[in-house]
Amino acid sequence: MLTVDTLRTLLDDDLLPSRMPDVGLLVDYLRTGSRHGDPICLSFGETWSQVAPGLVGHLTAEPPHTHGYQLSLYGLPVLRRQVRDGIQREHRLPVDSVAGRDFEVAVTWTGTRSAMFDFGRLLRDQDEGDRRTPVVVAAGPSWDYQGVYEALGYRVRYHQLRPERGFAPSEDDLDALLAEIDARPDERLALLIVNAQHNPTAVNWAPEFVASSIRKAAGRGAGILVDDAYYAVHDEGTVPTSALAVLLEQLADLPPAARRRWLMVRSLGKQFHCNGWGIGAMVADPETLDLLVNRYRLHNCLMYGGGYQQAMARWLADPASGEFLARQRVTYQQRRALIGEFLTGRLGYPAGAVHLGECSSYLMLAVPREYAPIPDGVERFRRDCFAATGVLLAPAWPWPYPASIDTPLPYLRMFIGPKTELIQAALARLEAAGFHYDMPVHRAEARSVLTG
Repeated sequence: MLTVDTLRTLLDDDLLPSRMPDVGLLVDYLRTGSRHGDPICLSFGETWSQVAPGLVGHLTAEPPHTHGYQLSLYGLPVLRRQVRDGIQREHRLPVDSVAGRDFEVAVTWTGTRSAMFDFGRLLRDQDEGDRRTPVVVAAGPSWDYQGVYEALGYRVRYHQLRPERGFAPSEDDLDALLAEIDARPDERLALLIVNAQHNPTAVNWAPEFVASSIRKAAGRGAGILVDDAYYAVHDEGTVPTSALAVLLEQLADLPPAARRRWLMVRSLGKQFHCNGWGIGAMVADPETLDLLVNRYRLHNCLMYGGGYQQAMARWLADPASGEFLARQRVTYQQRRALIGEFLTGRLGYPAGAVHLGECSSYLMLAVPREYAPIPDGVERFRRDCFAATGVLLAPAWPWPYPASIDTPLPYLRMFIGPKTELIQAALARLEAAGFHYDMPVHRAEARSVLTG
Protein backbone atom coordinates (compact mmCIF):
# COMPACT_ATOMS: atom_id res chain seq x y z
CA MET A 1 0.00 0.00 0.00
CA LEU A 2 1.20 3.51 -0.79
CA THR A 3 0.99 5.28 2.58
CA VAL A 4 1.48 8.99 3.06
CA ASP A 5 4.82 8.24 4.76
CA THR A 6 5.99 6.16 1.80
CA LEU A 7 4.82 8.88 -0.56
CA ARG A 8 6.90 11.46 1.29
CA THR A 9 9.94 9.20 1.11
CA LEU A 10 9.53 8.79 -2.65
CA LEU A 11 8.58 12.37 -3.56
CA ASP A 12 9.55 14.88 -0.84
CA ASP A 13 12.22 16.94 -2.57
CA ASP A 14 12.85 20.58 -3.39
CA LEU A 15 12.05 20.00 -7.08
CA LEU A 16 9.31 18.13 -8.93
CA PRO A 17 10.79 14.61 -9.12
CA SER A 18 9.13 13.68 -12.42
CA ARG A 19 7.03 15.21 -15.16
CA MET A 20 4.70 12.24 -14.98
CA PRO A 21 1.20 13.71 -14.42
CA ASP A 22 0.50 11.26 -11.58
CA VAL A 23 3.57 12.51 -9.72
CA GLY A 24 2.31 16.09 -9.90
CA LEU A 25 -1.06 15.00 -8.55
CA LEU A 26 0.55 13.08 -5.70
CA VAL A 27 2.87 15.95 -4.76
CA ASP A 28 -0.16 18.24 -4.65
CA TYR A 29 -1.96 15.70 -2.49
CA LEU A 30 0.88 15.78 0.04
CA ARG A 31 1.15 19.55 0.08
CA THR A 32 -2.59 20.05 0.57
CA GLY A 33 -2.80 17.81 3.62
CA SER A 34 -3.73 14.38 2.20
CA ARG A 35 -7.32 15.04 3.16
CA HIS A 36 -8.64 11.62 2.16
CA GLY A 37 -5.92 9.74 4.03
CA ASP A 38 -3.52 7.42 2.28
CA PRO A 39 -3.91 7.71 -1.49
CA ILE A 40 -5.01 4.57 -3.31
CA CYS A 41 -3.06 4.26 -6.55
CA LEU A 42 -4.78 2.05 -9.09
CA SER A 43 -2.87 3.74 -11.90
CA PHE A 44 0.75 2.65 -11.60
CA GLY A 45 1.52 -0.98 -12.31
CA GLU A 46 3.21 -1.01 -8.93
CA THR A 47 2.33 -1.83 -5.33
CA TRP A 48 5.63 -0.83 -3.63
CA SER A 49 4.94 -3.24 -0.76
CA GLN A 50 3.85 -6.63 -2.12
CA VAL A 51 7.07 -8.20 -3.32
CA ALA A 52 6.79 -11.99 -2.99
CA PRO A 53 7.79 -12.67 0.64
CA GLY A 54 9.79 -15.78 -0.18
CA LEU A 55 11.75 -13.87 -2.80
CA VAL A 56 12.78 -11.22 -0.30
CA GLY A 57 13.88 -13.94 2.08
CA HIS A 58 16.49 -15.09 -0.41
CA LEU A 59 18.20 -11.68 -0.26
CA THR A 60 19.51 -12.43 3.23
CA ALA A 61 22.13 -14.98 2.15
CA GLU A 62 24.15 -13.19 -0.51
CA PRO A 63 27.61 -14.59 -1.34
CA PRO A 64 30.33 -11.91 -1.19
CA HIS A 65 30.79 -11.94 -4.97
CA THR A 66 27.30 -10.54 -5.55
CA HIS A 67 28.42 -7.08 -4.38
CA GLY A 68 31.00 -6.64 -7.12
CA TYR A 69 30.82 -6.31 -10.88
CA GLN A 70 29.60 -9.51 -12.47
CA LEU A 71 31.56 -11.11 -15.31
CA SER A 72 28.81 -12.24 -17.70
CA LEU A 73 26.81 -9.85 -19.85
CA TYR A 74 24.29 -12.69 -20.25
CA GLY A 75 23.51 -12.50 -16.52
CA LEU A 76 24.44 -14.68 -13.55
CA PRO A 77 24.95 -18.15 -15.09
CA VAL A 78 22.79 -20.06 -12.61
CA LEU A 79 19.91 -17.61 -13.12
CA ARG A 80 20.32 -17.59 -16.89
CA ARG A 81 20.05 -21.38 -17.05
CA GLN A 82 16.98 -21.37 -14.81
CA VAL A 83 15.29 -18.67 -16.88
CA ARG A 84 16.13 -20.52 -20.12
CA ASP A 85 14.72 -23.79 -18.79
CA GLY A 86 11.61 -22.02 -17.50
CA ILE A 87 10.98 -20.31 -20.83
CA GLN A 88 11.32 -23.60 -22.72
CA ARG A 89 8.79 -25.19 -20.39
CA GLU A 90 6.32 -22.36 -19.71
CA HIS A 91 6.18 -21.01 -23.26
CA ARG A 92 5.54 -24.49 -24.69
CA LEU A 93 8.23 -24.13 -27.34
CA PRO A 94 8.23 -26.43 -30.38
CA VAL A 95 10.00 -29.71 -29.64
CA ASP A 96 12.35 -29.20 -32.58
CA SER A 97 13.47 -25.73 -31.40
CA VAL A 98 16.93 -26.08 -29.91
CA ALA A 99 18.54 -23.68 -27.44
CA GLY A 100 21.85 -22.44 -28.80
CA ARG A 101 20.74 -23.01 -32.40
CA ASP A 102 17.24 -21.56 -32.85
CA PHE A 103 17.27 -19.24 -29.85
CA GLU A 104 19.31 -18.22 -26.85
CA VAL A 105 18.43 -16.63 -23.52
CA ALA A 106 20.03 -13.88 -21.47
CA VAL A 107 19.07 -12.18 -18.23
CA THR A 108 18.61 -8.44 -18.19
CA TRP A 109 19.19 -6.55 -14.93
CA THR A 110 18.37 -3.11 -16.34
CA GLY A 111 14.74 -3.78 -17.22
CA THR A 112 13.24 -4.79 -20.55
CA ARG A 113 12.88 -1.18 -21.76
CA SER A 114 16.63 -0.89 -22.30
CA ALA A 115 16.64 -4.20 -24.22
CA MET A 116 13.92 -2.87 -26.54
CA PHE A 117 15.94 0.30 -27.07
CA ASP A 118 19.10 -1.62 -27.92
CA PHE A 119 17.18 -3.83 -30.34
CA GLY A 120 15.93 -0.70 -32.09
CA ARG A 121 19.52 0.53 -32.37
CA LEU A 122 20.64 -2.79 -33.81
CA LEU A 123 17.92 -2.71 -36.49
CA ARG A 124 18.74 0.89 -37.41
CA ASP A 125 22.39 -0.02 -37.84
CA GLN A 126 21.53 -3.01 -40.00
CA ASP A 127 19.27 -0.85 -42.18
CA GLU A 128 21.44 2.28 -42.27
CA GLY A 129 21.49 2.39 -46.07
CA ASP A 130 17.69 2.77 -46.26
CA ARG A 131 16.74 6.45 -46.06
CA ARG A 132 13.02 5.92 -45.66
CA THR A 133 11.45 6.62 -42.27
CA PRO A 134 11.33 3.36 -40.28
CA VAL A 135 7.89 2.66 -38.83
CA VAL A 136 7.09 0.68 -35.69
CA VAL A 137 3.62 -0.87 -35.61
CA ALA A 138 1.94 -1.67 -32.30
CA ALA A 139 -1.60 -2.20 -31.04
CA GLY A 140 -3.19 0.82 -29.39
CA PRO A 141 -3.81 1.69 -26.63
CA SER A 142 -0.41 0.47 -25.60
CA TRP A 143 2.55 0.71 -23.32
CA ASP A 144 4.96 3.57 -24.06
CA TYR A 145 6.66 2.25 -27.19
CA GLN A 146 6.85 5.79 -28.56
CA GLY A 147 9.08 6.82 -25.69
CA VAL A 148 11.53 4.06 -26.63
CA TYR A 149 11.53 4.20 -30.42
CA GLU A 150 10.86 7.78 -31.46
CA ALA A 151 14.11 8.77 -29.74
CA LEU A 152 15.84 6.51 -32.28
CA GLY A 153 14.17 8.12 -35.28
CA TYR A 154 11.32 5.66 -35.72
CA ARG A 155 7.73 6.66 -36.30
CA VAL A 156 5.24 4.66 -34.20
CA ARG A 157 1.86 3.79 -35.73
CA TYR A 158 -1.04 1.91 -34.16
CA HIS A 159 -3.72 -0.51 -35.26
CA GLN A 160 -6.56 0.27 -32.90
CA LEU A 161 -8.09 -2.08 -30.34
CA ARG A 162 -11.74 -1.08 -30.10
CA PRO A 163 -14.15 -1.56 -27.17
CA GLU A 164 -16.96 -2.67 -29.49
CA ARG A 165 -14.79 -5.68 -30.38
CA GLY A 166 -13.90 -6.40 -26.79
CA PHE A 167 -10.46 -4.85 -27.51
CA ALA A 168 -9.45 -7.89 -29.58
CA PRO A 169 -7.02 -7.13 -32.42
CA SER A 170 -8.40 -7.05 -35.96
CA GLU A 171 -6.72 -8.52 -39.04
CA ASP A 172 -8.54 -5.95 -41.17
CA ASP A 173 -7.28 -2.98 -39.15
CA LEU A 174 -3.71 -4.29 -39.19
CA ASP A 175 -3.89 -4.96 -42.94
CA ALA A 176 -5.20 -1.45 -43.59
CA LEU A 177 -2.35 0.10 -41.63
CA LEU A 178 0.29 -2.04 -43.34
CA ALA A 179 -1.14 -1.14 -46.75
CA GLU A 180 -1.02 2.54 -45.83
CA ILE A 181 2.66 2.25 -44.89
CA ASP A 182 3.39 0.26 -48.07
CA ALA A 183 1.81 3.00 -50.18
CA ARG A 184 4.11 5.71 -48.80
CA PRO A 185 7.41 5.89 -50.69
CA ASP A 186 9.07 7.66 -47.77
CA GLU A 187 8.19 5.02 -45.13
CA ARG A 188 8.87 1.35 -44.49
CA LEU A 189 7.69 -1.12 -41.91
CA ALA A 190 10.72 -1.64 -39.66
CA LEU A 191 9.38 -3.33 -36.53
CA LEU A 192 6.20 -5.10 -35.46
CA ILE A 193 5.43 -5.31 -31.74
CA VAL A 194 3.50 -8.35 -30.50
CA ASN A 195 2.08 -7.99 -26.98
CA ALA A 196 -0.10 -11.08 -26.74
CA GLN A 197 -1.04 -10.59 -23.07
CA HIS A 198 -1.98 -7.10 -23.91
CA ASN A 199 -1.23 -4.11 -21.72
CA PRO A 200 -3.55 -2.42 -20.89
CA THR A 201 -6.64 -4.13 -22.39
CA ALA A 202 -6.04 -7.48 -20.64
CA VAL A 203 -6.90 -9.42 -23.81
CA ASN A 204 -5.08 -12.69 -24.48
CA TRP A 205 -4.54 -12.55 -28.25
CA ALA A 206 -5.45 -15.51 -30.43
CA PRO A 207 -2.44 -17.54 -31.68
CA GLU A 208 -3.81 -17.28 -35.24
CA PHE A 209 -3.64 -13.48 -35.14
CA VAL A 210 -0.11 -13.59 -33.74
CA ALA A 211 1.06 -16.01 -36.46
CA SER A 212 -0.55 -14.01 -39.25
CA SER A 213 0.85 -10.69 -38.07
CA ILE A 214 4.36 -12.15 -37.76
CA ARG A 215 4.22 -13.52 -41.31
CA LYS A 216 3.03 -10.20 -42.71
CA ALA A 217 5.74 -8.21 -40.95
CA ALA A 218 8.61 -10.61 -41.63
CA GLY A 219 7.60 -10.83 -45.27
CA ARG A 220 8.16 -7.07 -45.47
CA GLY A 221 11.63 -7.40 -43.94
CA ALA A 222 10.58 -5.98 -40.56
CA GLY A 223 11.96 -7.00 -37.21
CA ILE A 224 9.71 -8.59 -34.59
CA LEU A 225 9.57 -7.58 -30.93
CA VAL A 226 7.64 -9.94 -28.66
CA ASP A 227 6.81 -8.03 -25.47
CA ASP A 228 5.87 -10.69 -22.92
CA ALA A 229 5.92 -8.49 -19.83
CA TYR A 230 2.75 -10.12 -18.47
CA TYR A 231 3.12 -13.66 -19.78
CA ALA A 232 2.80 -15.23 -16.30
CA VAL A 233 0.13 -12.78 -15.09
CA HIS A 234 -3.31 -14.11 -15.95
CA ASP A 235 -6.47 -15.54 -14.48
CA GLU A 236 -6.77 -19.13 -13.39
CA GLY A 237 -7.82 -21.30 -16.31
CA THR A 238 -6.43 -18.92 -18.94
CA VAL A 239 -3.76 -20.42 -21.19
CA PRO A 240 -1.54 -17.51 -22.24
CA THR A 241 -0.80 -17.42 -25.94
CA SER A 242 2.91 -18.08 -26.39
CA ALA A 243 3.95 -15.57 -29.02
CA LEU A 244 7.50 -16.91 -28.73
CA ALA A 245 6.35 -20.43 -29.60
CA VAL A 246 4.33 -19.08 -32.53
CA LEU A 247 7.34 -17.10 -33.73
CA LEU A 248 9.69 -20.09 -33.54
CA GLU A 249 7.15 -22.19 -35.47
CA GLN A 250 7.28 -19.57 -38.24
CA LEU A 251 11.07 -19.38 -38.54
CA ALA A 252 11.53 -22.12 -41.10
CA ASP A 253 9.17 -20.35 -43.50
CA LEU A 254 10.66 -16.88 -43.03
CA PRO A 255 13.23 -15.31 -45.36
CA PRO A 256 16.78 -16.11 -44.15
CA ALA A 257 17.53 -12.57 -42.94
CA ALA A 258 14.25 -12.42 -41.01
CA ARG A 259 15.17 -15.48 -38.98
CA ARG A 260 17.59 -13.37 -36.95
CA ARG A 261 15.62 -10.10 -36.73
CA TRP A 262 13.57 -10.78 -33.61
CA LEU A 263 13.68 -10.33 -29.87
CA MET A 264 11.45 -11.48 -27.03
CA VAL A 265 11.55 -9.73 -23.65
CA ARG A 266 9.88 -10.95 -20.49
CA SER A 267 9.69 -9.21 -17.15
CA LEU A 268 10.06 -11.13 -13.89
CA GLY A 269 9.25 -8.03 -11.86
CA LYS A 270 5.65 -7.90 -13.09
CA GLN A 271 4.87 -11.38 -11.81
CA PHE A 272 6.68 -11.18 -8.47
CA HIS A 273 6.05 -7.47 -7.64
CA CYS A 274 9.73 -6.50 -7.73
CA ASN A 275 9.84 -4.03 -10.63
CA GLY A 276 12.65 -2.12 -8.94
CA TRP A 277 15.01 -5.07 -9.39
CA GLY A 278 14.90 -4.70 -13.17
CA ILE A 279 15.27 -8.45 -13.77
CA GLY A 280 13.87 -10.04 -16.90
CA ALA A 281 14.71 -12.22 -19.87
CA MET A 282 15.89 -11.55 -23.41
CA VAL A 283 15.40 -14.29 -26.01
CA ALA A 284 16.72 -13.99 -29.56
CA ASP A 285 18.59 -15.74 -32.31
CA PRO A 286 22.02 -16.62 -30.83
CA GLU A 287 23.91 -14.25 -33.16
CA THR A 288 21.49 -11.42 -32.50
CA LEU A 289 21.62 -11.93 -28.75
CA ASP A 290 25.41 -11.96 -28.81
CA LEU A 291 25.38 -8.56 -30.53
CA LEU A 292 22.83 -7.16 -28.10
CA VAL A 293 24.55 -8.23 -24.89
CA ASN A 294 28.22 -7.98 -25.88
CA ARG A 295 28.10 -4.84 -28.03
CA TYR A 296 24.97 -2.74 -27.59
CA ARG A 297 24.45 -3.26 -23.88
CA LEU A 298 28.11 -2.58 -23.21
CA HIS A 299 27.66 0.90 -24.72
CA ASN A 300 25.66 2.00 -21.69
CA CYS A 301 26.13 -0.33 -18.72
CA LEU A 302 28.41 -2.81 -17.02
CA MET A 303 27.48 -5.99 -15.17
CA TYR A 304 25.83 -5.36 -11.82
CA GLY A 305 22.90 -6.42 -9.62
CA GLY A 306 24.47 -9.69 -8.54
CA GLY A 307 22.58 -9.79 -5.24
CA TYR A 308 19.20 -9.49 -6.91
CA GLN A 309 20.11 -12.04 -9.54
CA GLN A 310 21.32 -14.54 -6.92
CA ALA A 311 18.11 -14.11 -4.92
CA MET A 312 15.98 -14.56 -8.03
CA ALA A 313 17.87 -17.74 -8.93
CA ARG A 314 17.18 -19.23 -5.51
CA TRP A 315 13.54 -18.14 -5.67
CA LEU A 316 12.93 -19.73 -9.07
CA ALA A 317 14.42 -22.97 -7.76
CA ASP A 318 12.05 -22.84 -4.78
CA PRO A 319 8.63 -24.51 -5.35
CA ALA A 320 7.15 -21.56 -3.46
CA SER A 321 7.65 -19.36 -6.53
CA GLY A 322 5.24 -21.50 -8.57
CA GLU A 323 2.80 -21.62 -5.66
CA PHE A 324 2.90 -17.81 -5.46
CA LEU A 325 1.95 -17.49 -9.12
CA ALA A 326 -0.82 -20.08 -8.78
CA ARG A 327 -2.38 -18.15 -5.87
CA GLN A 328 -2.02 -14.90 -7.78
CA ARG A 329 -3.92 -16.31 -10.77
CA VAL A 330 -6.86 -17.21 -8.54
CA THR A 331 -6.75 -13.86 -6.75
CA TYR A 332 -6.69 -11.83 -9.97
CA GLN A 333 -9.69 -13.71 -11.32
CA GLN A 334 -11.58 -13.03 -8.09
CA ARG A 335 -10.67 -9.34 -8.16
CA ARG A 336 -11.89 -8.92 -11.74
CA ALA A 337 -15.24 -10.44 -10.77
CA LEU A 338 -15.50 -8.30 -7.62
CA ILE A 339 -14.75 -5.06 -9.48
CA GLY A 340 -17.09 -5.92 -12.34
CA GLU A 341 -19.95 -6.68 -9.97
CA PHE A 342 -19.38 -3.43 -8.04
CA LEU A 343 -19.20 -1.27 -11.15
CA THR A 344 -22.36 -2.72 -12.70
CA GLY A 345 -24.30 -3.39 -9.51
CA ARG A 346 -23.42 -0.34 -7.41
CA LEU A 347 -22.05 2.35 -9.72
CA GLY A 348 -24.53 1.92 -12.56
CA TYR A 349 -22.11 0.85 -15.28
CA PRO A 350 -23.64 -0.97 -18.24
CA ALA A 351 -21.90 -4.28 -18.89
CA GLY A 352 -20.54 -2.98 -22.20
CA ALA A 353 -18.67 -0.17 -20.46
CA VAL A 354 -16.58 -2.56 -18.35
CA HIS A 355 -13.95 -4.85 -19.87
CA LEU A 356 -12.50 -7.19 -17.27
CA GLY A 357 -10.13 -9.19 -19.49
CA GLU A 358 -8.24 -12.30 -18.43
CA CYS A 359 -4.53 -11.42 -18.37
CA SER A 360 -2.08 -8.74 -17.23
CA SER A 361 -2.76 -6.82 -14.01
CA TYR A 362 -5.22 -4.35 -15.56
CA LEU A 363 -8.83 -4.03 -16.58
CA MET A 364 -10.60 -1.34 -18.60
CA LEU A 365 -13.62 0.81 -17.76
CA ALA A 366 -15.26 3.68 -19.58
CA VAL A 367 -15.30 7.17 -18.12
CA PRO A 368 -18.79 8.27 -16.98
CA ARG A 369 -21.17 9.05 -19.82
CA GLU A 370 -21.06 12.85 -19.54
CA TYR A 371 -17.25 12.97 -19.49
CA ALA A 372 -16.86 10.93 -22.68
CA PRO A 373 -17.58 13.70 -25.26
CA ILE A 374 -15.34 16.28 -23.54
CA PRO A 375 -12.02 16.63 -25.41
CA ASP A 376 -10.00 16.14 -22.21
CA GLY A 377 -12.69 14.03 -20.55
CA VAL A 378 -10.43 11.18 -19.45
CA GLU A 379 -7.92 13.45 -17.74
CA ARG A 380 -10.70 15.64 -16.34
CA PHE A 381 -12.46 12.66 -14.79
CA ARG A 382 -9.42 11.09 -13.20
CA ARG A 383 -8.39 14.43 -11.68
CA ASP A 384 -11.92 15.03 -10.37
CA CYS A 385 -11.94 11.50 -9.00
CA PHE A 386 -8.58 11.89 -7.25
CA ALA A 387 -9.49 15.30 -5.81
CA ALA A 388 -12.74 13.97 -4.35
CA THR A 389 -11.61 10.52 -3.16
CA GLY A 390 -7.83 10.11 -3.14
CA VAL A 391 -8.25 7.24 -5.64
CA LEU A 392 -5.95 7.59 -8.65
CA LEU A 393 -6.88 5.83 -11.89
CA ALA A 394 -4.96 5.89 -15.18
CA PRO A 395 -5.83 6.76 -18.78
CA ALA A 396 -5.92 3.92 -21.27
CA TRP A 397 -2.91 5.53 -22.94
CA PRO A 398 -0.26 5.77 -20.21
CA TRP A 399 2.28 8.51 -19.72
CA PRO A 400 3.97 9.89 -21.71
CA TYR A 401 0.92 10.26 -23.88
CA PRO A 402 1.23 9.71 -27.63
CA ALA A 403 1.56 12.88 -29.65
CA SER A 404 -1.52 11.90 -31.66
CA ILE A 405 -4.12 9.18 -31.39
CA ASP A 406 -6.20 8.32 -34.44
CA THR A 407 -9.18 7.17 -32.39
CA PRO A 408 -9.99 8.91 -29.06
CA LEU A 409 -10.65 6.33 -26.37
CA PRO A 410 -12.75 7.50 -23.39
CA TYR A 411 -11.55 4.65 -21.19
CA LEU A 412 -9.48 4.26 -18.06
CA ARG A 413 -7.31 1.38 -16.96
CA MET A 414 -7.39 0.10 -13.40
CA PHE A 415 -4.46 -1.70 -11.81
CA ILE A 416 -5.65 -4.75 -9.87
CA GLY A 417 -2.34 -5.65 -8.25
CA PRO A 418 -3.00 -4.09 -4.80
CA LYS A 419 -4.57 -6.19 -2.09
CA THR A 420 -8.27 -6.96 -2.46
CA GLU A 421 -9.13 -5.02 0.69
CA LEU A 422 -7.51 -1.90 -0.73
CA ILE A 423 -9.39 -2.22 -4.01
CA GLN A 424 -12.64 -2.60 -2.03
CA ALA A 425 -11.77 0.53 -0.06
CA ALA A 426 -11.17 2.43 -3.31
CA LEU A 427 -14.52 1.37 -4.74
CA ALA A 428 -16.26 2.32 -1.49
CA ARG A 429 -14.69 5.79 -1.66
CA LEU A 430 -16.00 6.26 -5.21
CA GLU A 431 -19.51 5.26 -4.18
CA ALA A 432 -19.48 7.45 -1.06
CA ALA A 433 -18.40 10.47 -3.12
CA GLY A 434 -21.25 9.98 -5.59
CA PHE A 435 -19.20 8.72 -8.51
CA HIS A 436 -21.19 6.58 -10.94
CA TYR A 437 -21.65 6.09 -14.66
CA ASP A 438 -24.44 8.67 -15.04
CA MET A 439 -22.88 11.28 -12.75
CA PRO A 440 -22.66 14.92 -13.91
CA VAL A 441 -19.33 16.50 -14.79
CA HIS A 442 -17.79 18.13 -11.73
CA ARG A 443 -17.37 21.89 -11.66
CA ALA A 444 -13.97 22.93 -12.97
CA GLU A 445 -11.65 23.97 -10.14
CA ALA A 446 -8.44 25.95 -10.11
CA ARG A 447 -5.53 23.74 -11.10
CA SER A 448 -2.26 23.62 -9.22
CA VAL A 449 0.87 24.93 -10.90
CA LEU A 450 2.26 21.44 -10.48
CA THR A 451 -0.53 19.66 -12.36
CA GLY A 452 -1.35 22.21 -15.05
